[in-house]
Amino acid sequence: MFLKLTKQLGKPICVALYAVFAALAAKKKPLPLLILLALHSFEYVTKGRRIAADHGLSAAEGAAQCLAFGFTWWLPLEKGL
Repeated sequence: MFLKLTKQLGKPICVALYAVFAALAAKKKPLPLLILLALHSFEYVTKGRRIAADHGLSAAEGAAQCLAFGFTWWLPLEKGL
């Protein structure tokens, strides 16, 4: 069930989080946005890069997907959904 929800709602939730964190950054509180970017970058290096290569995506496309959507783009691919 978690995987199904991740596939359906993960990307819109990530976009909403980026919007909220960008608004905070505009108010001189950039830490949440920086943490989110750092986590997604680490996630790409540890997991997203391999998933992208396994599914024929370029490194740039995999990095962009990981930075934008975190695990919500690669988890369904890894599980075959």
